[in-house]
Amino acid sequence: MSITASEARRRLFPLIEEVNSDRSAIEIVSKNGSAYLVAAEEYEALQETAYLLRSPANARRLLRSFQNALDGDYESRELIKDEDGGERL
Repeated sequence: MSITASEARRRLFPLIEEVNSDRSAIEIVSKNGSAYLVAAEEYEALQETAYLLRSPANARRLLRSFQNALDGDYESRELIKDEDGGERL
């Protein structure tokens, strides 16, 4: 969806609800440039993905691991409970 900055200003709270409920992104266009309204969780996921893929070596490693998982080449492991209630491998 693409809307003008004026329309976004008028409908801000319903737009925030919309992007949080359906995980969509809304493009807001103005004469000074465009921006996107996205849910905070979606933005954080995009930032994390960009960080993980920033290194070419790490990107290759992650993509190879993903392909291995798709091919069924993985091991399941039980998580161990820490003393503080956290979990680890």
